[in-house]
Amino acid sequence: MQFMPITSSGSRLKSGLRRMLLAGMVSAAAVLSACGGGDSVDRGPTTINVSADLNGLYWDKAESRLFLSDDTANNIRAWDGGTRFPQYAALTEAPQSGATLGQITRTSDGTLYVTRFGFGTDGAVVAVPKTGSAYNLSGTDTLRRRIGLTTTPDGALLDGWFIKGGSGAVSELTLSGSAASEHELITGLGKPVGLAVVGDTIYVSDQNSGNVLSYSLSKVRANPATLADGKLIATFTTLDGIDLMAAASDGTLFFGGSGGKLFRISPKGETSVIASGWPKIKGVAYDENNRRLFAAVAAADASSDASIRIVPVD
Repeated sequence: MQFMPITSSGSRLKSGLRRMLLAGMVSAAAVLSACGGGDSVDRGPTTINVSADLNGLYWDKAESRLFLSDDTANNIRAWDGGTRFPQYAALTEAPQSGATLGQITRTSDGTLYVTRFGFGTDGAVVAVPKTGSAYNLSGTDTLRRRIGLTTTPDGALLDGWFIKGGSGAVSELTLSGSAASEHELITGLGKPVGLAVVGDTIYVSDQNSGNVLSYSLSKVRANPATLADGKLIATFTTLDGIDLMAAASDGTLFFGGSGGKLFRISPKGETSVIASGWPKIKGVAYDENNRRLFAAVAAADASSDASIRIVPVD
């Protein structure tokens, strides 16, 4: 291609070139946006290091905000959308057994809830209102080692727990001010860790057996169920060490585990591995609007940091 020189007498040519350059810049910006550049959402794959002992994650769809529980600081942090995770709320003083925080969930009034494992002495559910200080729900059994926590479509809270040397269960919490009572919905489980509710279906992952089971919420509310009443969705090995769970609105399940694999179970029960070779994976959270999954990955060793991994889900 031959280029014509621009002279002082070529003003119309200058103007035409300017229009061409501007059009090219707009086109380039559009291409970058379509490819994930500019101000587009980061769908990953991305690794963000964070100096924390991570566990539960929760994606708030209304606020487009990721929350995470941190044992090191005994608090809940919120992702700023970049590389920082500032404190969102300080929690009640950690008990003698340690912070031992688990899954986070949120109710429609904006209150966050997070479990404390407690090692058989300090099991609890901590409430974090949008305004005011965090507090422990009173009236719950401190012997129960709590991990999983989720909400139901009608706004109730379900938690999963077990007692060492005994069995585990999924209970519904009935709140009255700062107090709560528990009613068992599913009993006879080993170590229920992951919980999710989609429509009328409760999904439970049992770390001891490696089984992922489902139950009808309305049925277990009417008549509590046992392990044997559950529908088997999938089975994993003890080396997989399945952990906390998140769900999409169509019933797709996501979770990781101590084996460093990130799993997906489709609504048809088809299991796939969407990432592997990582250190231990604890909590996960799913951003359905942007089809991306967040995973809380433990530090590989004492000299490294934990991380939040962002994984595209297609």
